[in-house]
Amino acid sequence: MSLASIQSQIRSLELQMQQLKAKVQKLEQANLVKSFGDFYGILKGKVETSEEEIDAVLYRTPQDSEL
Repeated sequence: MSLASIQSQIRSLELQMQQLKAKVQKLEQANLVKSFGDFYGILKGKVETSEEEIDAVLYRTPQDSEL
């Protein structure tokens, strides 16, 4: 093999490696994105707040916070 041939193969392999690294990075980023379905049931048994307690905080008036 000639020197030019070996250098050409090295360059080709470097370009292939760059493309593979880009694909891996793209897949890693895609795995970070989660849908709401992924979170379904994640707090089951851990949260002891009722809907009434949540509603009481959501619908507070300024007078309620003075009490």
